Amino acid sequence: MNLATKLMASAALIGFTMPVASAADLPPIYETPIYQDVPEVQPVEIGSGWYLRGDVSYDFQSDVDVNGSGYRPDFADGFELNGAGSFGVGFGYQFTDYFRGDLTARYWSADLDGGDRIGACFDSATASGGAGGQAFCDSTSGASATGLELMANAYADLGTFVGFTPYVGAGAGAVKVKYDDVNVSDGCTLAGAACVGSFYNSEGAYDGGSSWRFAYSLMAGVSYDISRNLKVDLGYRFLDVDGGDAYSYSGDVAANGQLGLSAEDDGFQRHSVQAAIRYLLW
Repeated sequence: MNLATKLMASAALIGFTMPVASAADLPPIYETPIYQDVPEVQPVEIGSGWYLRGDVSYDFQSDVDVNGSGYRPDFADGFELNGAGSFGVGFGYQFTDYFRGDLTARYWSADLDGGDRIGACFDSATASGGAGGQAFCDSTSGASATGLELMANAYADLGTFVGFTPYVGAGAGAVKVKYDDVNVSDGCTLAGAACVGSFYNSEGAYDGGSSWRFAYSLMAGVSYDISRNLKVDLGYRFLDVDGGDAYSYSGDVAANGQLGLSAEDDGFQRHSVQAAIRYLLW
């Protein structure tokens, strides 16, 4: 056997006697990646539960009683606060599916028409013993008034049914009522004709008064979901406003010895229908 043959035989013998290395015994080319749990990102809800609102209303005609004091303590006048539109804005918070509250500001303007019988009076002929009969005096007035309402309101939503949500509510706050100058015409009649020389036959303008008054309201209605964020509602509102300053003669007129008057109203009530839009900020 020659040398080459011996070398080949030795190499073969070594190959058979060495342990065979499996693929599992080989070191990995890449390390196994380690996975860690990544916390879920929670979206931040900005303004969740808050909403904006805007509404328009029609306020029906209501009565306003005005009582005089000072120079004319017997004076009484009955006004009609005519029907008119109003509008308001506000913001609120939906605390639960069944309870929410909001703050609102509302502005309105309406004409006032008034007139009332003052009572028995006299003319110069009657006072001097001349012919005559029972004389009567009355007064007619005209003006306008504006109001600014600042109210805090709470509502109970009574459940949603196919997009409709009936509700009831109540509110309390303050109303600033401002009268423009009031034009007054006083007249005396005797036997169907104007009295002679009576100081009740006069015309004048009274300075309008302005005052803040307490008020409360009651509401009921139903809202409808146009989308997740937008709702419309139609409802009824009752508003009760306390009495306050109405109008008066200016100080210089009263100082000159002329007929003067200061007057306050006894408050008034308003019945309204309103339509509103609410936009939820979420």
